[in-house]
Amino acid sequence: MIDASQTQIAKTLWDQSRAAAVQAHESWALVMKSQKSMLDAMRGAGAPFAAAADQYDKLLDFQAQQYKAAMDFMDKLAAEYQQMLAGGAKKK
Repeated sequence: MIDASQTQIAKTLWDQSRAAAVQAHESWALVMKSQKSMLDAMRGAGAPFAAAADQYDKLLDFQAQQYKAAMDFMDKLAAEYQQMLAGGAKKK
């Protein structure tokens, strides 16, 4: 049988994964908002446009991977929490 402390731990882990997903989303939004200033700064430092655009694309790819990982982890914990609750309900 699932006790209250196990349920609380599962909920805490899910809440933490949700916070990580929110942070990843906010980071993604920040990268999107800063595109022009990042490209202008790199161009101002002497980087050719192609190199600046390539670096920005790499940053976008990295942020996309981070965001996907955070969402996947949140989904995984949500599924585990749901299974735990369903398992606990069956044992009552």
